[in-house]
Amino acid sequence: MARMDVIRTLFLIWAIHAVVGAALSAPILFFGRKRVGWARWELLALVIPFCVWVLLALSPLAAGRKSLANLGEPIYISFAMPVLALMRVALGTRITERVYAACFITALCVIAGAVFFMVPFKPE
Repeated sequence: MARMDVIRTLFLIWAIHAVVGAALSAPILFFGRKRVGWARWELLALVIPFCVWVLLALSPLAAGRKSLANLGEPIYISFAMPVLALMRVALGTRITERVYAACFITALCVIAGAVFFMVPFKPE
């Protein structure tokens, strides 16, 4: 597969992951906006965990453990986003915005790593 094809494919997978995560989280963000504040830099939660997963998927750790059928794994990260957003709204202002945002992105990165290691090889 040519390098540009790989880049396009990864961008498409990221776009699907980001749209699903954002769409599932949007109602929580909307209805929780008066309870907690959201910073724009928290949108990195749509990018950084995916990058963690891609780095693992392109690393030697994936050799023999992953196939093209495993390219749907980032959707699991997308499903974790609204759960963590709901936790943030539930916690309210007990934790500062910056601390929670850092924990939120870190948790998503841990989930991305866990998804990579826990989802078994899927035959093509």
